[in-house]
Amino acid sequence: MSSQNSIQAFIQILNSQSQLISLPDWEELQQIHRNLPEDDDEEIAEILEDWLQTASRSQLLAAYEENLEIITDKSSIDVGKNLGIAKSKSQTPPDKPSPSSKELLDNAIKLNAPLSDKQKSQPTK
Repeated sequence: MSSQNSIQAFIQILNSQSQLISLPDWEELQQIHRNLPEDDDEEIAEILEDWLQTASRSQLLAAYEENLEIITDKSSIDVGKNLGIAKSKSQTPPDKPSPSSKELLDNAIKLNAPLSDKQKSQPTK
């Protein structure tokens, strides 16, 4: 199983099921993400999976495993094609490097964290 698939499955939870994450869990997640390695997808996936193992996060773990199964099934069907979830094309132009998994995770956390409303810059008058 690919660690990129694992990270993608976790990002999907952040994007579509963030209501399952409690406020203390969000705070913990933000702590964890600050310390993630830059270019080690395997280690990032392992850290995220460890975080999901807590009994209080069983709903999150179930959603994660479901997402992972869907992603894994899709990637085994579309081998060799540059298609993502729901047959979406990569947003990255072919001549540019893809954003790192840490960067993708970073963006998903910033976008979906309940604290992000306070952190977003206030419109200047």
